[in-house]
Amino acid sequence: MKTKLFFVIAFTLFVQIANAQRLGIKGGVNFANVTVSGGGVSMSPSGITGFQLGLVGDFKLQDKLHFNTGLLYSLKGFKSGTTTDKINYLEVPLNFAYNFSINETSDFFVQAGPYLAYGLSGTDKTDGVSTDIFSDGYAKRLDYGLGFGAGVQFGSIVTSVNYELGLANLNDDSTSDLKLKTKTFQVSIAYMFGK
Repeated sequence: MKTKLFFVIAFTLFVQIANAQRLGIKGGVNFANVTVSGGGVSMSPSGITGFQLGLVGDFKLQDKLHFNTGLLYSLKGFKSGTTTDKINYLEVPLNFAYNFSINETSDFFVQAGPYLAYGLSGTDKTDGVSTDIFSDGYAKRLDYGLGFGAGVQFGSIVTSVNYELGLANLNDDSTSDLKLKTKTFQVSIAYMFGK
């Protein structure tokens, strides 16, 4: 049910993006990791470097207030000892942005809002052996959380930094109280079409 709901939302937003006042292409780098709590597990994971790529749309709500969203492919994960986990997500950010004019063609903006993400595929590689983390009941596919960011728009070019704090527990083991939540720092650039 959650999977169907995610794809209904993603399709609806894709249609909205296609009708956005400004449509763009976005790409960037993810510095991804997880927070670990509970379950009696002592673990200090380190991050991995991934990427994001996809379509974005921008809607002007008021003179300075905008709503931006997108449909992005996003690689996240973490490392711990000899284990590396990587998850390929289809992600939908839902941000409200407030713009501050720098000059006639440039703006500084701050933004915040929730995001939804669906795990398309994922691998756990331990000591050279790879397993599918979704088919083995290790991780849940649906992730969601909050994003916060800022950036600068120079005409058609938009550069931004963003931090995503996952709120969903990705651990799919119902017998464990271990909690795994994503956290990702993102640096991206977009090219926007239209005025």
